Amino acid sequence: MQYSNLALRNLSREELSVFFAENGSSLLEGEALSLLDNPNCGPTICQAVARTTHLTAFYAVRFRLVQHRATPLTHAVKLVHYLFWPDLLRLSVDVKVPAQVRRAVETQLLFRVKKLSLGEKIASAKRCSAALIKVFLFDPDPKVFAALLINQRLREEDLLLFAGSESALPESLRLLAADQKWSFRYAIRRALVMNPSTPRSSAASQLRFLSQRDLCLIHEHPATSTYLRRCIERLRERVFVRMVEQS
Repeated sequence: MQYSNLALRNLSREELSVFFAENGSSLLEGEALSLLDNPNCGPTICQAVARTTHLTAFYAVRFRLVQHRATPLTHAVKLVHYLFWPDLLRLSVDVKVPAQVRRAVETQLLFRVKKLSLGEKIASAKRCSAALIKVFLFDPDPKVFAALLINQRLREEDLLLFAGSESALPESLRLLAADQKWSFRYAIRRALVMNPSTPRSSAASQLRFLSQRDLCLIHEHPATSTYLRRCIERLRERVFVRMVEQS
C-alpha cells in the first residue's frame, strides 16, 4: 500500500513497521524523511533506515538520523563523519541530540577547525559550543575573538582562562577590556590588569575599580610594568587627598 509523505508522518508504530518491511528497499528520500519525522518512529525503524545503503546515500537522511534521538548510538556516531560543518555546528548545540552523539560531533568539529576560512571561523564563533569556544579564544585573528564575545554560551570562567594566559593576544585583551558585558566583572578586570600582554591603556582603565588590597598586590608584583605602578601610586594619592578633604 502506498502513502503520501503526509500520511507517512501519521502512521502508527505497527503500520510503520509493516510499511518499511514491504517498501524499504525502494523508498525514496522524501519517504524516508517522512518516516523519520513520524512521532512513532522508534529505534527499530531508525536502525532499519541506517542499514539501508541507498537511503543513507541521501545527505538529508544521514543528517536526520544523527539528529534523531531514537537512532542507535553506533549508527548515529558513524554517520557524524559524513556531515558538513554547518550541520555539525547545529548538532553540537542541540540539547535534544544525545550527549554521546554531541561528543562525537565535537570531536569532528575540533578535527576540522584548522581547515576553516576566517569567515567560517567568525560565523562559527558566534554560536559554537564550549569545546570550540576554548579553541576560538586563542585564534590568531582578533575578529574571531570579537565574534566569540557575543556567543551566549561563553562563560566568565572561559574569559578568565583567556585573560590570565600568556598566549592571549594584546588586541583580544583590548577588546575584552572594552566589552560592555564582560569588562564589568571584577575578576576579569583584575585578570586584565595582571596580564602583562594587556595594552597599558586598557589595563590602567581598570585600576580605579579594584580594591586597595588588589592594588597593593599588583603594585608589588614583579611582572607589573613601571607604567602601571605609577598609575597605582597616582590613584592612591588622589584617594588620600579626597579623604583629607572630606575629613
